[in-house]
Amino acid sequence: MKGWETRLDTRDVDLARAQVARSYCPHSLSPTGGAFRARHAEAGVGDLGVFSLSYGEAQVRVHPDPFGDFVLFSRPLAGGLTVRGTAGETYVEPGRTVALDSRTAHDLAFGAGCRLLTIKLPTTLVGRAGAAGGRAGDIRSGLALDPRPWDAVMRLLLADVVPNGLLGTPFGASVTQLAAAAALDSFGVEPEPARRSSPAAADVVRRACEFVDGNADGAIGLLDIAAAAGVAPRTVQDHFRERLGTRQQPARRGAAALPRPVRAAGRGQRRRHRRDAVPDLA
Repeated sequence: MKGWETRLDTRDVDLARAQVARSYCPHSLSPTGGAFRARHAEAGVGDLGVFSLSYGEAQVRVHPDPFGDFVLFSRPLAGGLTVRGTAGETYVEPGRTVALDSRTAHDLAFGAGCRLLTIKLPTTLVGRAGAAGGRAGDIRSGLALDPRPWDAVMRLLLADVVPNGLLGTPFGASVTQLAAAAALDSFGVEPEPARRSSPAAADVVRRACEFVDGNADGAIGLLDIAAAAGVAPRTVQDHFRERLGTRQQPARRGAAALPRPVRAAGRGQRRRHRRDAVPDLA
């Protein structure tokens, strides 16, 4: 599958544990029944990790160490995942995303045939997104209170960014910042604070556009743009919608610097079913 690199395909439990730990952290791995076959693929680079993982028809228990410097967002594409931690037990069905915080020693139970798509973000970037928005930059384990912000980022990643190999480009860096802000909107320990008065929308949009146009060749994102405009990330998004009649992120202006064939390919990919953009490792 374009944009993905297979890292592992084995029936050896010890090899699977060692290889998968390179992408995540040390963990125990215990198949409890069914045919075990570990398949692991990766599409992420830099601060944003994108992974696909399955253990075949085996039911598998995974006990990772606390992550420490990163958080995970996992979505079953097939089968089911059960997450146990200090907040209790959560069953995650296909199409829903669960967040795993950086402090908890989670207990993960992969159901038979579970195929998991996981996004990995550094805690430092999530903390920066929180500071920019005037709230705690911390993720709580569990399902989303409002899945829409995170789901929008997932659609962008799977339809445009990964299939076109954009994660290693400046545009990929902008999507990484957007993902950190969306993670807080969907899974943050604190709700978004009440909107405070801000500069006029026209001034915010002007400063944001000037910053983007002046740094179009650099690895900039929503957090950089909000800082340049002197407002919270959500305020930038809202003002762009109000002034320009679009929900498009200001960072998307930077996409104009990408080669025309890549932009055209991205538009075509957007119409594909999102599940087709992830390698079938079941």
